[in-house]
Amino acid sequence: MDYGFFFQFFHDHGYLGVFVLSWIGVLGLPVPNEIIVMVSGMLSNKVLLNPAYSFIATYLGVISVLTLIYMLGRYGGTAIVQRLYRIGRIRKGVQKASGLLDRWGEKILLFSFFIPGLRLLMPFIVGSNGLPYLRFAILTYPAGFLWAVFYFAIGNQYGEHLTQIHSYFQSYSWILPSVAITFALMWSWRYAKQSKNHLPRLHKHSK
Repeated sequence: MDYGFFFQFFHDHGYLGVFVLSWIGVLGLPVPNEIIVMVSGMLSNKVLLNPAYSFIATYLGVISVLTLIYMLGRYGGTAIVQRLYRIGRIRKGVQKASGLLDRWGEKILLFSFFIPGLRLLMPFIVGSNGLPYLRFAILTYPAGFLWAVFYFAIGNQYGEHLTQIHSYFQSYSWILPSVAITFALMWSWRYAKQSKNHLPRLHKHSK
């Protein structure tokens, strides 16, 4: 895959370009979202972009478009679902996402971010089911942060091998999401453990 387009686009438009491509990538650019995030990480390692600003632009781009999809589900869900159901492939995806939501409840949002397809469908489904925005944000935004950190770090550290990574991603599309979910679970467990250890302890005082 030729990444010259990304180099030129980011060079011409800077962090706004990172935001825009992250935004468009989620909506259907014919390149996996994960690859766009890794390209952003790779370019930040080549001193073309500041790593922190590049990551923030990437994260905000992904989060903003998923929030928009949630809003579409929340405030126009019924009408949009009726139109989507006319498209067989999308209808199957919506039915699958709805089934997962029925089985796992809203906590499926913690993992759907790591699964291509569900990443787009689940915000719409929970929005159409009336999940409050605050609850959606609490579940989705941290998961999105971990997802972005994982792929951004891969691009930043192993950007020179991105062509091979892209090839493996196409052939074994389940591997990286599985590793990413494992990473997210380990990070969450470690954070929860550290938070628990730092909680103040109550001491009984003798009279």
